[in-house]
Amino acid sequence: MSLPRICISTPTKGSIRAETSDWRLRAFVQLAPNVEVHTVITPKPLEHARNEQVHRFMASNCTHLFLLDADCVPQEQTIQRLLAYGLPIIAAPHPAMVKGEAGLMVVDRVEGGYAQHHPLYGLQGPDVVVGGSGLLIQRSVFEKLATPWFRCLYDERGLLAKSEDFYFCEKAHEAGYEIWADCNLPQRHMQVGML
Repeated sequence: MSLPRICISTPTKGSIRAETSDWRLRAFVQLAPNVEVHTVITPKPLEHARNEQVHRFMASNCTHLFLLDADCVPQEQTIQRLLAYGLPIIAAPHPAMVKGEAGLMVVDRVEGGYAQHHPLYGLQGPDVVVGGSGLLIQRSVFEKLATPWFRCLYDERGLLAKSEDFYFCEKAHEAGYEIWADCNLPQRHMQVGML
């Protein structure tokens, strides 16, 4: 059996946090030669960047895509620890505010939207929805799902009703995939100054 080949992909409108760049370099060294690092530089919306990330990944010979935002910093060995689960979709979640509650970007689907998932430790799933940063996805998932993989949905007032990462999770659930999160691997999220 061949070793997994990982694509670490980061979208940016022009800059990546130094801490994120430092983590990507260390991960590259740890995973070499079975790793590629892609940077998707685009002024277009995040949903465009996410789909471009997948298209670049699909053009590579990588087996797994690790989505990493330009302002998030995973723990050491995050990719290796996520790979050990052998799951098609698994996240190392980042901190976030969910309806005014500080926690991790691991939520439950509830009528009218989403609510913070509990507990926020250990392996959580299989029916959670997760944020897009720190998300490890096997190639076979994208081969099964139709495009667009990521898409924002808006309400009748033109306001964001569902972000591109939640859209992906819902689409994956509908296709029969479980989604998991290792809450013992929270990332630092520099934008919100958490962790």
